[in-house]
Amino acid sequence: MRVILTNYVLVLGWILAISAIMSGGIAIVGWLLHFFSGELNVWKELRKQNLAIGVILGGTMIAIGIMVGLLCK
Repeated sequence: MRVILTNYVLVLGWILAISAIMSGGIAIVGWLLHFFSGELNVWKELRKQNLAIGVILGGTMIAIGIMVGLLCK
């Protein structure tokens, strides 16, 4: 029983760590997109539910994820 509880606590720790890392990653990607897009306010456009900006932001996150995955091999 103690091993099961330990595993649950370990998994919960990983979930919290990954959530924090992903939140920081999304903020960094948003900042990079804002930096490279010039006068376009990415967060304002996302709040207006601009689908094009959402697709660009998603593609940027996928590209950065692929690059990080290749660097970690």
